[in-house]
Amino acid sequence: MRCWMMGVLACIAMHAIAQDSTRVLKNADAIAVIVRPSVDSITLRWAPLNVSDWRLANQYGYQVERFAMVRNGKVIRPAERKVLTPMPLKPLPEEQWERFTNNKYGMITAQALYGATFELNIEHSDIMQIVNKAKENEQRYSIALFCADMSPEIAKAQGLYFSDKQIEKNVKYLYRVRVITPRDTLKGSIFIDPTQKYQLPSVVGFTAQTKGNVVTMRWNQAEHASLYTTYSVERSEDGKTFIPVTDIAGVTLSKKGQDSKFQYAVDTLASIEKEYSYRIRGITPFGEYGPVSDLVKVKGNKTVKSSVFITSALSTDNKSIDIQWEFPQAENDALTGFEVTRSATSSGPYKTIHKDILPSSLRAYKDTSPQQSNYYKLKAKTLDGTEIISMPYLAMLVDSIPPAIPAGLKGKVDEFGNVRISWKPNSDSDISGYRIYRAYYQSEEFALMTGDPVKDTVFTDRVELKSLNDKIHYQVMAIDKNQNHSALSAILSLVLPDKVPPMPPVWLPVKSTKEGVELRWQPSGSQDVVKYEVYRKGDQGQWMRLVTKPAGTDSVYTYTDQNLSNSSVQHYTVIAIDEAGLESPPTPAVTGFILPKPKPAVEVSTPTVDRVNRKIILSWAYSQADVVSYRIYKKSDAGAIQLYRTVKERQFIDSGMTVGGKYSYQVMAVFNNGALSEMSRIIDIIF
Repeated sequence: MRCWMMGVLACIAMHAIAQDSTRVLKNADAIAVIVRPSVDSITLRWAPLNVSDWRLANQYGYQVERFAMVRNGKVIRPAERKVLTPMPLKPLPEEQWERFTNNKYGMITAQALYGATFELNIEHSDIMQIVNKAKENEQRYSIALFCADMSPEIAKAQGLYFSDKQIEKNVKYLYRVRVITPRDTLKGSIFIDPTQKYQLPSVVGFTAQTKGNVVTMRWNQAEHASLYTTYSVERSEDGKTFIPVTDIAGVTLSKKGQDSKFQYAVDTLASIEKEYSYRIRGITPFGEYGPVSDLVKVKGNKTVKSSVFITSALSTDNKSIDIQWEFPQAENDALTGFEVTRSATSSGPYKTIHKDILPSSLRAYKDTSPQQSNYYKLKAKTLDGTEIISMPYLAMLVDSIPPAIPAGLKGKVDEFGNVRISWKPNSDSDISGYRIYRAYYQSEEFALMTGDPVKDTVFTDRVELKSLNDKIHYQVMAIDKNQNHSALSAILSLVLPDKVPPMPPVWLPVKSTKEGVELRWQPSGSQDVVKYEVYRKGDQGQWMRLVTKPAGTDSVYTYTDQNLSNSSVQHYTVIAIDEAGLESPPTPAVTGFILPKPKPAVEVSTPTVDRVNRKIILSWAYSQADVVSYRIYKKSDAGAIQLYRTVKERQFIDSGMTVGGKYSYQVMAVFNNGALSEMSRIIDIIF
């Protein structure tokens, strides 16, 4: 019954394959036609393409016409037409189907054609649900066409089969199948050259596998899907005489919208001690059997019904683990052997820990290189290729050795205060995680930054940048699964991006000299200052940089502004700049000016001495402009020279001289801007 149900489900897929034959004309035909030539005849098979046309054809019948198109290589004009079925071919009347009582497909077809109801009671599956939900007429249509493809005799009884035995050699024919109704004519056509070689291929890719006494066979049905609609699997005990495995041939099954490349069949062996041979043959919709495939020989094997389980896994030296398990000795001959697998976690993955498979008689194994934590599973490998796997079994070694100290620390702090540090993964296999510690000063105690151990070898943190700290320090500790702690790692010191400007320098008193304005300042109190910049206020109030002085270890920095065109008062400030390019606030402005340089000395001529009138007359020439007056300095006898008179002319007359007195004179020019000339040479006179 199950094979029959498989055929019912396969009919739609098989029918589609038949319509897809390369010999079907691709047009608007309502009837699909396929053809097979032989030595003395040409056989036609056809089928309507939908249920409504099928019902009309059953009512009005099929008419077969033949057109001779080419004879001896010459086109026949007009084509020679002949009606091969004067009476339309229809399904046999209901009472005549009783002769097919022994034909399985005949009774099914009769029910599809004439049954009062047509219901299928079959197990539910994805495809079964599709068939069960189809309309009753569609079920009748599908089943009827399926049965026709399974049996040429039933195809003929349905009016879907015709063999033309009145053919000529070297003539090419066009056949047309028509259904003439009062309203329309349904038709389908096909062209055939009888001289074309026609040979059915053997089925390829036929294989078989055994499990116990059950044989599962597989073959590639897609290779010849356009030729074969069903297959016959045959078995032999001696390799010579073959019998069909089942009395109903199998059909191709595929899901809707999906081609199935392989087809399967299952058989049961009477004895697992004997060798059997299998072969397969394809069957066409015309009932033709293709050639047999290559033989496949199989032999049953003993199946295993017991389970395997680990009874103990102990360590006596804390270096190796002895594993023991149980499995019935009576079933050893059903095994190829055992495999011991291990994993660090119960969920796996598990890997085999030995090279060769263990003998089936063995019940113990020593793991000489276990991990600290070990989950074991045992595999019993059977002769039929299956694996019986035990439940996991945990075994642990005592661990009192701390993990290695984390190494390879590196990190960086970005401009927003985000910290990212990383380190090399610890080489210990039982590492649980890492703890991270932080401090702002290496001399202080490091604080724990993580609650639970960090599983990764990367840690992120965030620090405040607007502080007086220029570095942040980290250490890492490794922890294993037994809570053994490593020592702290070497300190990782990271430079913090500078967000705090430096302190300003401090001015010292300014000196105004003839050479310029001498500026002096004490360095900034910030440690990261790299340079100082001195500025002078311009005529328009803008600050102009005069000089950049690199920062060093000097206690006092100096700069003299000599680039001054006049003695006007100048304003100065200085700023400190640190490693991050941050500038200190400018110092309060200080002032200074360049002292005026003396003008050239006055050239005094040789004085005139008038002893009669007791007078001394001084005169001089001076070419400098803007002179407003001249200062006369005088010394008498042993006294000191001092300012004596101020005159505007270039001559001075001194009177009241004493005979024998000693007199000395010097002259200085005074300019309108307050500048002074150098003192003239000393004029000495004895009166």
